[in-house]
Amino acid sequence: MTLVGAVLATLVLLTASPSAAGGRIDPAALPSGPAPRVAHLVHDTIRDGDLSIPAPGRGRHDSLWVVSGGYVLRDYNVGRHRLVRVVFVDVTGARRVIARSHQWIDVAVSPGGGRVAVAHMSGPPAQRSAIMVVEPASGRVLARREVRLATLVAATRSRVLLAVRTRWHHPETVWWSYEQGRTSTLLGQAAVSADVRHDRMVLVTPRIGEFCHRVVALSRPGRTLSRSCQRLPHAWSPDGRHALATWAYFDAAGTDRWWVVDGRAGVRRTRIAGRLDWNAVWEDDTHFLVAAQGDAGGASVVRCDLDGACERALELWDTPLPTEPSLYYRSPPVVLAER
Repeated sequence: MTLVGAVLATLVLLTASPSAAGGRIDPAALPSGPAPRVAHLVHDTIRDGDLSIPAPGRGRHDSLWVVSGGYVLRDYNVGRHRLVRVVFVDVTGARRVIARSHQWIDVAVSPGGGRVAVAHMSGPPAQRSAIMVVEPASGRVLARREVRLATLVAATRSRVLLAVRTRWHHPETVWWSYEQGRTSTLLGQAAVSADVRHDRMVLVTPRIGEFCHRVVALSRPGRTLSRSCQRLPHAWSPDGRHALATWAYFDAAGTDRWWVVDGRAGVRRTRIAGRLDWNAVWEDDTHFLVAAQGDAGGASVVRCDLDGACERALELWDTPLPTEPSLYYRSPPVVLAER
């Protein structure tokens, strides 16, 4: 899709969306509630309960994960020579760089946080992926491998899930059993995400439509649980009963809605609308967190329940709206930890 086409698609979505007419979240108008009960980064400080831990202040923070012994974060600079880093920070604030690259680095953390997998393009001409598995607490490298250009999907204590879909030729999803040094094909479709804890995987189905997908059981990928060409599930609740979903395609810096859907069949339960971040996380089985910006610019993190009732979970930042309409959203200086 061309840039002009992408912008027009975004404007069509905004015009057609019921949330564009009203019922939008404004953090400044919400009542104030307690701070998030998940780790989060505010400016250059990791907050986790009573802990306040200094984090690297170099570049922009993009993502945060809780791991065994501390935290892993990804940052990057925006200069001429972009450098992306993945950094481990322990509870004392001590830091160790896990990976750095001038290419984007994908990160996957195993359940329990005992393993961190990272992957980036290698080359020239950047047609392969370099993958590394690290024990974050010690920094010990457990495995390295180069494969045909692939996307890092998920990690466990002994395996890494990879998706290959270079120009959609011969797509497949494979397990790399790094302790045994072998790979095995799971199926001939490419995964876009997986939740190992809840035995869920999202597969793209481009033969049906460009943005279509199906949700399957990771252990039985031939069994389809739900399909959609509009809503894409991103995160399952801790008990697995619900999932958070947003548009399968929305060409902007943020999205204009999140849905709570059934964790198995994908049936919609409730919706929140507004200028919302692409990253929404579950706080517990019945509450989720997402950064939001009001139409006047005030931005914060909001907490919503399964019925769509919301409150503000952090202080309010004066965050000017983007000057480019297609960007749509500008986040507060907060990164919520991904599970």
